[in-house]
Amino acid sequence: MSRITLPILDAVTLRAACTQIVAEARAAFDRLATLPLSEVSPETVLDQWDRISLLVENIEGPVSIFNNVHPDKAVRDAADEAIRQLSSFQVEIFQNEALYARLQAVVPTTPAETQLRKDLVESFDDTGVTLAPERRARAKAIAERITALYQEFSRNLRDNQSRMAFTAEQMRGLPEQFLSRQPRDEQQRYLLSFDYPDFNPFMANAEDEEARRRYYVAYLNRGTIRNVEILDEVMALRHELAGLYDLASFAHFVLRRRMAGTPEAVEGFLSEVRAAVEEAERHDIEELRALKAARLGRAADQVAVTRWDIAFLSERLREQRYSVDQESLRKYFPPHATLDWLLDVSGEVFGLRFVPVTVPVWHEDVIYVDVLDGEDGRFIGGIYFDLYPREGKFPHAAAWPVRGVSTRASRTPVSVLVTNFDRRGLTHDEVETLFHEFGHILHGVLSETEFNFHAGTSVQRDFVETPSQIYEEWTRRLDSLDRMRLVSPDTPVMDANLVARLNQARRFGQGLRYARQWLYASYDLALTGPAPGASMEVWERMEGATALGHVSGTAFPGTFAHIVGGYAAGYYGYMWAEVIALDMLSAFGETLVNPAVGRRFRRDILSRGAQEPAAVLVERFLGRPVKADAFFQEIVGARA
Repeated sequence: MSRITLPILDAVTLRAACTQIVAEARAAFDRLATLPLSEVSPETVLDQWDRISLLVENIEGPVSIFNNVHPDKAVRDAADEAIRQLSSFQVEIFQNEALYARLQAVVPTTPAETQLRKDLVESFDDTGVTLAPERRARAKAIAERITALYQEFSRNLRDNQSRMAFTAEQMRGLPEQFLSRQPRDEQQRYLLSFDYPDFNPFMANAEDEEARRRYYVAYLNRGTIRNVEILDEVMALRHELAGLYDLASFAHFVLRRRMAGTPEAVEGFLSEVRAAVEEAERHDIEELRALKAARLGRAADQVAVTRWDIAFLSERLREQRYSVDQESLRKYFPPHATLDWLLDVSGEVFGLRFVPVTVPVWHEDVIYVDVLDGEDGRFIGGIYFDLYPREGKFPHAAAWPVRGVSTRASRTPVSVLVTNFDRRGLTHDEVETLFHEFGHILHGVLSETEFNFHAGTSVQRDFVETPSQIYEEWTRRLDSLDRMRLVSPDTPVMDANLVARLNQARRFGQGLRYARQWLYASYDLALTGPAPGASMEVWERMEGATALGHVSGTAFPGTFAHIVGGYAAGYYGYMWAEVIALDMLSAFGETLVNPAVGRRFRRDILSRGAQEPAAVLVERFLGRPVKADAFFQEIVGARA
């Protein structure tokens, strides 16, 4: 199999390609819908479905990534239109009763065919094919409206080019390298964006508490009040959709297809998390309060810790107690050397080779590599890396599986990793982010599923984060960190003492971190529950009940893109998947750079995609049911 790269499309070509491919796919599905029932078989229905899906993905993949990263706004706008067109087409197909009848008539002959038939039947059911005609039409209208609203929500965040102005005094505490790259206005004030390479260092290092408060409030309002209105409408529509199925809530609608199974199971899990982190959160806050009081020369009971204090005080505590300064760690992780190191570790653990190749790209900063099998040199797939911020680009870090595998059709996968890193180097937190997202990339590229529908990260949502969370651990162990010297001899390498201190520092603040994750997951479950309520009112009440309270004048719900998109009734999945991830890490033992276990993980987890249920894959890999011990040690900072 040979390399297939993404087509680099302009706005006109993208629109035309989308229209043409949808027309071709519709015609192919029409032929399938009229297939005589006597001729129905896995080959005539399932294989044909796979081939049509690949045709659609040929445009859906480029559209999904260019919508978020293309430097030309005209292309991003054209991709917006294409997404709506493709979404409407997908609903049309999954509401087609004739297609549904042919699918139901298939008698599978292999486990992969059985799983595909089951998954497609559920997709038809979830799109409304079994509903009465009036309800079916309403389900289609709801799906199309939610797609449009999610696009608007995302644009309001992605395209917000507002900048905050700060004087030199208000920037006190920021390193000179940070200051030197910031634009200034005519009054020589520094102008900071809402991108995390600006926001995170400021909140962790700016001495001026009022400046931090102002930036924090503005950051949580960057979606504008319009995004809060969008969230309310989306949640109301989802609640209505669940009602069309006579289900109590959207959470019931979603979770019946997930590992958790029911909202009650998620509520039980979140209750356990809350019970575990309550005391740890209080302890963290009191430690920060004591530090703040000492810095101000006051008694601890005379100071309050605020949300805009957390990053700043936590960084000072880590510096003071563990001599760890995230900004000073950038010298250990120059972007290109760090990428080379990531690929070296991945190659060693999973038996791969990564070969840079010059191919057409959408921006000059983008890097492409071929992924080859380390033993036989077989071509596996391709990866694009888009590492640096620019105007109009998706502002965070994410992985896009733009081209999924299908071994039955000899299709090779392609994925895109997007970040917004500082060109002068990464903090260790950012290195964890890079490895996390690369876990998603490997899950897509190393997939070897028979059908495209099961490729890579199409797994159940409460399992999808597991490989990524496992992969973060490679950034914390000396045996993997030490390999930097193999790929970049001129880059300083962390010694054992620094790695130990870094891990001690990481364990501080776990109570605060997981209490916040609990809040996000519980808020998501509240909005997707039987009585959603107004998103801001629910947030103010729930955040207000926490130890640090609600910050008046902020509108976090207008920035919570996860639950407007695919993580609705699923945000708990980050912690649910982490339970699995931390347990599965036990298989690697003391040495993470463990090719024997890495190859087994590649074979039994990454290559399988969604071709089997996640629970089956996990228990087969572990040889037993999952244990949550390591997770509950992690969330209170007690895991070694």
